Amino acid sequence: MKCSVCSSEIKEKYCPKCGQYHKNKRISIKTIFGDLFGNLFSLEKSILKNIKIGLVQPKMLITNYWNGYRGYYYSPSKFLAIASLFFLLQISLKKKFLGIYFSIKNAEQFSILFFLIFLYSIITYIVYYKFKKNYYEHLILNIYNISLWSIIFVPISILISISGLEIISIKIFLIYLTLIIVWNSKVFELSNKKRFIYITIHIILLMITFFTIYKFYGD
Repeated sequence: MKCSVCSSEIKEKYCPKCGQYHKNKRISIKTIFGDLFGNLFSLEKSILKNIKIGLVQPKMLITNYWNGYRGYYYSPSKFLAIASLFFLLQISLKKKFLGIYFSIKNAEQFSILFFLIFLYSIITYIVYYKFKKNYYEHLILNIYNISLWSIIFVPISILISISGLEIISIKIFLIYLTLIIVWNSKVFELSNKKRFIYITIHIILLMITFFTIYKFYGD
């Protein structure tokens, strides 16, 4: 087994050169909770370096975790924890997140982060079913993905609210949702034509879902 970061041979569970941990098991619910509680507070690399890796090399970040490598990049639970702290800041300032209102007293508004992770995981599981990833692997994909873009867009949202430019919030929110969809497609090996098709299907399913939710709860 070779390390995905430095290509050194791994004889035990850790790379002798860079220290990356490798777990040769497929992702399950046990993996997710074990990673959440076991690795949440350790600090391997700076947040800025991990954000850069997430933006520039999404496939490497995700497949690295899918393939059992641990301890070099931030775990999905760390990304989720940081994104949650950003949303908590948004709530404490009593500002809107790109047109959606958050409030300390109305704590369920905070669930948008987890709702989007759950929703996108179902949609990507359907759209990218041919790639034979289980639901938990798609859950990891979208925890990374949505947490990453939330960390970037929460500060943008706060600046928009402070500057009084709420009129553009919905447009920015649509950009936020679209970037998540495009980022998801970058994790899989696709030609440009197929990528466009997959992205289009993803957008259509997302629109149908939001329309259905609006019909049931918007009235």
